[in-house]
Amino acid sequence: MRRKGRKQQEVRSLLNVLWGNTENIYAQLKSKFEENQKFTLELGCGNGEYTTSLAMKYPQRFFIGIDVKGSRVWTGAKYAIENQINNCLFIISRIDRLNLIFPEKSVEEIWIPFPNPFPMRKSIKQRLVHNRFLDVYKKICVPGAKIHLKTDDETLFNYAIQVTKEEKLKIISAVDNLYDSSEYKNDLKITTKFEQQHINNNKTIKYVCFSL
Repeated sequence: MRRKGRKQQEVRSLLNVLWGNTENIYAQLKSKFEENQKFTLELGCGNGEYTTSLAMKYPQRFFIGIDVKGSRVWTGAKYAIENQINNCLFIISRIDRLNLIFPEKSVEEIWIPFPNPFPMRKSIKQRLVHNRFLDVYKKICVPGAKIHLKTDDETLFNYAIQVTKEEKLKIISAVDNLYDSSEYKNDLKITTKFEQQHINNNKTIKYVCFSL
């Protein structure tokens, strides 16, 4: 707990981390970038493996990892600083408030790698592909923006497909065994800490990609 507390305190002093109320974060974001800047987001970023890996792979683009817990963001933010990855940063925020932070049509792609599946029916609204979150994404994304979901949870996988069909969104890809499909290439080969744990436990990795 002491180490977690130190991370919570230190992360708010890192120059590549934005935090505070939504108005404060929005003001900081606006001061750092041109008005037409486009972003790729990693939601529930945890250690920020996708944020940092994509930033290194695509130095001409800009990536932002978002998580509500500062102790998680600390790992990715420190890694980015130590490795001089300058085209990414991190935001400590709730995801359902992103439309108060990002301008309209400023997000071009969203990655959701291994989010909490919230398996209980009473917690369905917490799933990051629930309609209420999709409404937030629609407000900040460019038309046709891609949303990528990786998960080991079959219920979440099926739910994502169901919701996208209900919302009449275009499903680009939906595979129930990513590693055994032709889709397993390029950016999908980036492995998070949670993905590696699932692989070690012989879990099957699933993938859904749809566009807004």
